[in-house]
Amino acid sequence: MNNIENKIDELFDELEDSKLYKDYVKVKENLENNSEIMSLINDIKRYQKISANNKDKSVDDKIKCLYNKLNHYPLYQSYLIIKEELEEELFMIKEVFEKYFKMMLKIN
Repeated sequence: MNNIENKIDELFDELEDSKLYKDYVKVKENLENNSEIMSLINDIKRYQKISANNKDKSVDDKIKCLYNKLNHYPLYQSYLIIKEELEEELFMIKEVFEKYFKMMLKIN
């Protein structure tokens, strides 16, 4: 079992060494260091909590307005794009594992 765990660790090491992952980390750090963007994100989260507890249309409108502002930041757009690419990559890896496991456990 140790050998399998080592191979899985190697896979994750390779993923973390990939350009895609490094680009994601860099963009995420830049995003987290941008006080204007983080303020908008925190405001959205706060209003979403309020919205979950009451169905006030003005709160939903405020959330939409904040998202519109947030979407005007190229850095945020870059983050969304690269995050989606990374999620697709991880999903494909997950699919390969699931397919392999199903084949292993299949009864003929």
